[in-house]
Order: sequence, then C-alpha cells, then structure tokens
Amino acid sequence: MRNIAEKGSYLILILFLFLFLGFSSVLCENRQEEKTIAEYWMGVYLEGVKVGYSHSLESTYSEKGEDFNKFVTESRMRVSRLGGAPIEIVSAQESIYKRDKTPLKTVVRTKMSENEIVLQAEIKKDKILFRSGEKLIKELPYTDSFYLDIPLEKIIQSGDLKEGKKFTFPILDPLSYSIRDGTFEVFGEDDILILGKKMRLRHVRTEFQSIIPVVMEEWIDEKGNIWKSVSQASFMTSTSIRMPKEKALEMSSENLDIAFSTIIASNVVFEDPLEVKEVTFKLSGIPAEKIKNFPFDDGSQTLLDSQEDFALIRTASQVFNEKDSLVLPFVGDEFRNELEATTFCQADDPGIVATARDIIGEEKNAWRAAKKIALWVEREITANYDVGFATAAEILKNREGDCSEHTVIFVALCRAVGIPSRAAVGLMYADGIFAYHMWPEVFVGKWINLDAKWLATDEKTGEFYTDATHIKLGRSNLDENMFEEMVTAIAEIIGKLQIEIIDFCL
Repeated sequence: MRNIAEKGSYLILILFLFLFLGFSSVLCENRQEEKTIAEYWMGVYLEGVKVGYSHSLESTYSEKGEDFNKFVTESRMRVSRLGGAPIEIVSAQESIYKRDKTPLKTVVRTKMSENEIVLQAEIKKDKILFRSGEKLIKELPYTDSFYLDIPLEKIIQSGDLKEGKKFTFPILDPLSYSIRDGTFEVFGEDDILILGKKMRLRHVRTEFQSIIPVVMEEWIDEKGNIWKSVSQASFMTSTSIRMPKEKALEMSSENLDIAFSTIIASNVVFEDPLEVKEVTFKLSGIPAEKIKNFPFDDGSQTLLDSQEDFALIRTASQVFNEKDSLVLPFVGDEFRNELEATTFCQADDPGIVATARDIIGEEKNAWRAAKKIALWVEREITANYDVGFATAAEILKNREGDCSEHTVIFVALCRAVGIPSRAAVGLMYADGIFAYHMWPEVFVGKWINLDAKWLATDEKTGEFYTDATHIKLGRSNLDENMFEEMVTAIAEIIGKLQIEIIDFCL
C-alpha cells in the first residue's frame, strides 16, 4: 500500500512561493548614510490563517557622490505540507533607482532551504542584463522607458487617482526575463475595517501577466499608502492587512497545510498502485487545449479523444530492455540542456561527480547505470516533508527530502556521468487520491520515466518501471527557467482538474 504521507507535494509550495515572489524580498545590507523615508508592516493571511508578514522600507543613500533611492520588501511565511512541520519561506525584492526615479537594478531573492535563489535584472542604457546567481541568462534590448512597479506616486501627483481611470504601464518582470504590461484601475471609495477601525479608502486594482496572471485588489489612502491587499494567483488568494510591527510579527497558533486543498479524490481505489500498468483517464474541469499541451511524445501518455468539456488519455508503464540501451558516455549536442550543470542542479559539484562515479563504477550501459543511481537514491534519501525545495548539493549533504529532492539528486547524479535526465511534473495516485508530484526521466536510447521514489519491478523481465498512475503535466530541466516551467505546467490546473478512471490494467 502506498502511503500518501510518504510522497511530496512540492509543486504547491512552488506556486505559493511564486505568489509572493514578485512582491516581496530579504533585506540587504544597509549602506552608510542611508536615511529611511517610509516604512510599514503588514500581516499576511491565507484562508483566514495568519501565515506571516511583509515589511516594506523606502530609503535614500549616497554612493560615490551620487544619490539613490532604494525600495525593499521582506516577506516571511510559514506553511506545512501533508501534515509535516511548518516550512519557512523567505522572499525579497530590492529595487534601486537614481534620484530622478530612473531604475537601475532589481534583485529578487527566495529561500526555502539552506541555499538562496537569486534573480537579478541590471538595467543598462539600452539593454537589461538578467542573471540567475552569477550566471548571465539573457540580454534584453529596449528603447522605450519602463517601470519596476506601478508608478502610483506619479498617478497621485498628476491628480489622476480618480474613479473610472485606467492605465497601462510597461513593467519589468525578472521572473520571465521580460517587460510586460500591467494595468492599474481606480474604483470608488469603500468603508474598510482595519483591525476593528473603519477607514474610508480608495479601491484600486492591478493586473499583471507574469508567468501566470496575478490580480491585486488594494485599498489605499489619499497618499497612496496600502492598508489592505487581496492577491489572486491561480487557485491561491492571500490577504495582507497593514498593522503595527509588533502585531505583524505575531504568528498564529493555527497551522495552514497548503497541500490538502489541492488533492483530487479517485473514483477507484488501488490496493497496490505499483502494479498498475495502464490506465484510461477522463480529465475535465480545465480547457481541452490545456490537456492537448500535456507531454504525449514518449509513449507513456496518449491522447485518445478531446471534446469541448473533457478529454480521454491513456497512461502506460514503459518496460525498457537494457539490451537497447545507449553506451556511456553520451556523445553529441542533442541533449546539451539535459546534461548541463545548473545553479540548482549542480551536476559538476565534486561531491556529486564522485558519488555518481562510485555508484555506477565501470558500468557503460546507460540503463543499468541509471537503475543503479535509482536504487542508491531510494536507499540513501530519507523521506522528510519538512524540507524546502533543496539544491542537489544540499540533498547530497543532508540525504533527506520529498519527491522534489529525490528527483533533483537523481537528475544531478545522472548528468554527472553523462546520462541525459530531466524532471517530469504532474500527479500520482496514493491512498485513494491524486496529489501533485515530481519524478525523473532519463534518455537511454529513448526517454523513460524512472521514479526513484516509487520503484516498481516487472515480474516477467525484472526491469524497473514507473506505474501508470502517474499523469504527466509538464517538464523542467531544473535550470534558470525552472519556476516558469513548473508553474506554467500546473497554474491553470490546480483546484480545477477533475479526474475519473474509466479503465485500468494490472
């Protein structure tokens, strides 16, 4: 019997992180002669539970004889997954402007485990340099001016904060390495209760298409100070309320589990899901076009029928014959992206390289080598759902985590010895439900699912396979596009997808 408490649901956490990523940040070092202009605190709530706070600070400072403005927002949240201990998510955004409001740089930081993920956009005269850590990801030329956020101060100064006004501004989005339009609309005044006190506030709305659409309903005073904000991204809605620092720092005694609201009940109960070799699913609740974009290119999934309000797909286990495997090392540029080391999946880390070579020894058969790595991951990585989304180097050191950690370390070890590998994102059955999951794919002559956390063995051949309760929604190479790949795969699905099992084979 597969126990749901033993599988990860990290994808929900990634989406929760993304919800705050563009609007919050970790405070950076103060510079000398820095002067605070404005500062405020907000308590953050999900489903009525206070899960954390945000702290915003505007300041000025001088450096090499030039004056600058700095805007920093720090956010700290605590949530749990599938009954685990709370995980703290720290996110941050620091933006630097010249005194005339010309933007110079914005840095986004997030931290869920030991390592910090850093995205930076440095603004030059005619181009923007996007970096992930120290790695240059993209150079984006530009000619027209843009903003790092909605220029509310400019709107107020022009006297345009009036009911019925609607504006569109080009906004820099460091998550998608692009400039995208954001709209700002002004509504009437509302009476809003803020900590028991009624306030007359202006209702405004911001809509922004980042990796997924984000809508923020806010209530502000005549100076533009935000007193209440309701943010909607995919299925998740957060509410922030302005309050004194002491109250913002108070944590609720109630714990919010962000995974249970996203699970999907199954109409069939499998005694042993590892034995399931083929399933026919009826999927509904989401656009058929979205289902058509699921991966159907490797033989593990087939689109059988697509109607206006549902689609039929068939999933099948792949039993690979090791005689058909490639010989290591893989030669060629075809799978360069699936072999490269990244800042998150450090396949070139000396410890990971040494471990991978020790695991496979002199093995040259790519499939046999991949199976050895899968067995090592199954044996050495202890299930722990209190771990955030850790890097490969962290996982090798700590030897614990959920499905994301099992997948990341497997992919890194495979790449370290020349086996092309990537991550699949989707759903998997356990204990009468389908929950969000992540597992590896390896190229050993063809692409094969090899879920190192749930290894199944074919009775006839003795080969490993991945059971057919896995539904693949998308993929990731675990590189600088990781957030976009994962969130794009699930954003329109979570909380909407309905699953019905029509038929299955053991």
